[in-house]
Amino acid sequence: MAERGSALWLESKDFTELDVGELARLVDRTSERELRHRLIGGVREIALREIFRRMPEYLRPARAEGFDAIVAWQITGARGGGFDEFRIRVSDGACRLLTDHTEPPAISVRTDPATLLKIVTGNEDPVLAVLKQRLSVRGDLALAARLTKLFAVGPNP
Repeated sequence: MAERGSALWLESKDFTELDVGELARLVDRTSERELRHRLIGGVREIALREIFRRMPEYLRPARAEGFDAIVAWQITGARGGGFDEFRIRVSDGACRLLTDHTEPPAISVRTDPATLLKIVTGNEDPVLAVLKQRLSVRGDLALAARLTKLFAVGPNP
């Protein structure tokens, strides 16, 4: 589907239909530079919507027992130099995308779209992303530390 280093697959109309295994393989085969280049504009918006649409599917309910928090995901690179914010609530072993941003988040995670895509496909460890200063976390750090165990990432959850 894609040559090594190319991210033309991101611009395909079939992008949103890729299963997690194929998506992980494509992200792994695509250079960092190419991912960053392609994840701008309309492609960025489609990719982010798809990541957050799928997030509830990858929650591990048994591991989410007792976890109750709103997580704000701030994705840099938005038009005008700001960020887009997506909020999820993990509660009662379920995850849902919030459209109402009135409640304050317990955790705020800030990253760029390429790093987020690499993390959700299992191609980058979130702890290493923090160490590389590609991801920052604020708020309840004890809850934030549990986030990495709540969601299945990559092709082999």
